[in-house]
Amino acid sequence: MKQTITLISLIVLLSTQTSVADKVDFSKAYIIMPTETLTEDDTSENDENEESTDEIEEVASPPTLQIGGVETTVKSEGEVTVFNWKLFLNSPDNTTYYVYEVKPQNYFDPELLQQRLRGTTWDGYYQTSKTRYVTRLLLISIQNGFVGGEIIHTTGKIPHLPSDDPPSSFLHARVAGDITTQYKIEENDDGKLVWVSVSEYEKRVAKINKANEGKEGDKVTPVPKILEARHKIRLKRTRDMSDKTKNANSRWGSHNEYRLILEEDKETAEYNKITGHVGIPPESYGSSDVLTGNGKIELTISDSQAVKAPVPE
Repeated sequence: MKQTITLISLIVLLSTQTSVADKVDFSKAYIIMPTETLTEDDTSENDENEESTDEIEEVASPPTLQIGGVETTVKSEGEVTVFNWKLFLNSPDNTTYYVYEVKPQNYFDPELLQQRLRGTTWDGYYQTSKTRYVTRLLLISIQNGFVGGEIIHTTGKIPHLPSDDPPSSFLHARVAGDITTQYKIEENDDGKLVWVSVSEYEKRVAKINKANEGKEGDKVTPVPKILEARHKIRLKRTRDMSDKTKNANSRWGSHNEYRLILEEDKETAEYNKITGHVGIPPESYGSSDVLTGNGKIELTISDSQAVKAPVPE
């Protein structure tokens, strides 16, 4: 039987923690992959402390679906506030999903930040030692650190030129790779600002929380506050998508790599600029990971697709 999702009660649930939303936006929503459940070894210690019974009735929990990146906009007294939410849905009868819980979502959640970039278009230039190419990057698919999209380089105009005025160089290729999020935090010992990966930040927080067990007041060490977030993106050309591909100077490399950084613009508080390098990676994996034949790339997001940077909580 085809499953359906009932979202009629969404606004009512959201209103329990904030004002009723003027707008609910699912355009950047995404499925949250379930985390690993405890194994028998993990739960054995707890089981020993429980009363044993001759008969234990096993009741299967209903299927659960988590949806992140649901955005609500609330207008109150002339101010506009944006919230991010995680929806928890379950299906008691295996046919219909009901919203049974709604939680505020951390603005610095890496998957949320990455999903905000899905479907965005970036325009700018790719500068090599010989040529300056007009460039367009489309980020089409983002999920669990994977990125898929398209890149266009041309000496003409984007997206198309009149047939009687073809560009001297043109490339339209599929690109794929990975995206990783980093946090800027303040080191506790000397106040130095550093960028760390999300996993490294979580390890530091876990270590501090463990050391704080049993402490109170001034003896409690605060966890590092996240000041900013940025994305590091690596893409490789995977497939030519045009029969007009040509390069007036030499040729287009089929495995060239784009190493890009997307950081917050301090003036606009938006993620609106990508900078980086393009080149040929090493032939094999190893300690060296340097690009050769570097070119520089600089792209700006479309004005209509501005992505707001998260506000430190």
